[in-house]
Amino acid sequence: MTEGRDDSRERGERPDFTWEEFAKGHGSGGRPAPSDDERFKPCFRHAGRSTGITCQRCDRPICGECMRPASVGFQCPVCVAEQQMSTPPGSGGGRGSGRGRFGGFGGRGSSGSTPRSLGGLRLSGGPVSTTAALMVAMGSVGLIDLFTGGFGRGIASQVLAYSGQGIASGQLWRLVTGVVVPDGGLFTLLLNLLFMWLIGRDVEAAFGRGRMLAIAVIAGLGSAAALSLLYPMLAWGLAYSAILGLLAARAALGFRNGEDVRGYLILFGLMVLVNLVLGSLPGAISLLGAIIGGAAAGALLSANPRGSRTSFDVVSLSVLGVVLAGICIGRVLI
Repeated sequence: MTEGRDDSRERGERPDFTWEEFAKGHGSGGRPAPSDDERFKPCFRHAGRSTGITCQRCDRPICGECMRPASVGFQCPVCVAEQQMSTPPGSGGGRGSGRGRFGGFGGRGSSGSTPRSLGGLRLSGGPVSTTAALMVAMGSVGLIDLFTGGFGRGIASQVLAYSGQGIASGQLWRLVTGVVVPDGGLFTLLLNLLFMWLIGRDVEAAFGRGRMLAIAVIAGLGSAAALSLLYPMLAWGLAYSAILGLLAARAALGFRNGEDVRGYLILFGLMVLVNLVLGSLPGAISLLGAIIGGAAAGALLSANPRGSRTSFDVVSLSVLGVVLAGICIGRVLI
């Protein structure tokens, strides 16, 4: 029997013995067999599920729902998404069936074309990166304003920025489009693009494209609701607030999963400090609303629903968005 086991080890096959036998000398050095608590840990995204599988890249414990096949073993959705977003041009994008953490397909497009990227942001050959799309939208608004009256006064800001007076007259799209309108000049626009670049990629890797966009909208609605309570007729750009809301959502997810969130908190403090130095009281109120909205969205997305993940996310974020929009609309109409 012992000879057969030695042969199986020489052939690279899994030895046929129990943990108790292993503890007696089969490669353990006489150490006691690992307990269930040592072998099985909570999934990093689903705390109520125990698993003995870890990501081959980051060593986070992953349950069956979070496993993504890799060349060796399995990887977590976050690592898969990060690899897809950082795929250099011409590399083919890795496995075409990779999914973001909460869904959303990446890799090659359906036509099999090679994806192109700019500094890690996917531009073609598949679904467009939400981070890249938001950066392009912010930059476009800034450029249009620059040539049509100046930052904050140009055509784009006049049509798209949050405006209590505009919303009261029926221009409800401003509740959403305000998230791509900077609230200052050229320096503020560049800061918005920089922070979106730093924060957006991590948020998109953690939540996926669609959910990242939803978080940005929710953060914008939270910002609009806060502004409407104190400055109901004010016109304001919500881009900076939306970015801070994205960071709040990512920090909420990290806290829920037991991650070290000190880096997020440091960046969080830096962004608030920049606003206090360069901004104004309405800007601070706007940030507060975005933080609350973004953190609430992150908490909902990090919950562990009993039913369908997608259905829970759609319903919960929709309810949150309707509540925030209702606060804003109700206040400007009073």
